[in-house]
Amino acid sequence: MTKGKKIIRFYNNTGKLENIVKFLESIQKKIDYLDINCTVEGKVIKIKLSGPRDLQHLAIGRIKDLAEQLLE
Repeated sequence: MTKGKKIIRFYNNTGKLENIVKFLESIQKKIDYLDINCTVEGKVIKIKLSGPRDLQHLAIGRIKDLAEQLLE
């Protein structure tokens, strides 16, 4: 397994802080097999994933689904 880092960015279209909090809490509950670092600047959410690449790809799919539900 190769390890690496992947950065993905999301935009909070709703502008509500409570949606960002729900989004980050959901990520924390669903993805526990990678190192995750999240940064929020205004409406932009930057997520840095570290760990095995195959697990990163699985996590990105889950994170994108959560973003569609909570941030749009």
